[in-house]
Amino acid sequence: MKQLTPTQSRVAALGILFLVGILVIAAVVVPMWLLNQRYGAAVDDASGRLERYSRVVGMREGLLQKAQEVKALETARHFLKSASPALAASELQELVTVILEQNGGKLSSIQILPHKDDGPYRQISLSLQFNAQLSAVKAVLHALESARPYLFIDNMTIRVPNPLGQPKEFINDPELIVQFDLTGYALKGAQ
Repeated sequence: MKQLTPTQSRVAALGILFLVGILVIAAVVVPMWLLNQRYGAAVDDASGRLERYSRVVGMREGLLQKAQEVKALETARHFLKSASPALAASELQELVTVILEQNGGKLSSIQILPHKDDGPYRQISLSLQFNAQLSAVKAVLHALESARPYLFIDNMTIRVPNPLGQPKEFINDPELIVQFDLTGYALKGAQ
């Protein structure tokens, strides 16, 4: 091994001291800097959440007012009046019959489907079939859609009984056979 001169020894010692100093600084400063970054991100996240929560709290009065407006809407009018399946089905049959008569539909058949209970609600369904011209079908569907209580149509089928056998005046407004399931809901606790 070669012997270093005193100048080279001093330079090597200063180099080693410089490297040790850098390592000590890096061992202390880098973790502190990383910790500072982490805490900075946590503070930013917390202040963002605080800002969002403050906005939510600011909306409280408006939401309470809207809740009062919804309660005042008389939600019972959106449901069938009777909770009894037979009476509710009868009410639904009467409503459908009136709507069909008012809009030019001819009822062919109507069948009460088994009711289903879902929490506080009772689903009352009918399967019905009627004949009507296209314009009357549109009027019936619109009347059912805008009826109170709310009514829902499922499994709808529309067909023309005999397209070639219809008179020429019915070509633009053909006679149709319409079949669907109609559902209304009743509140189980209603009278």
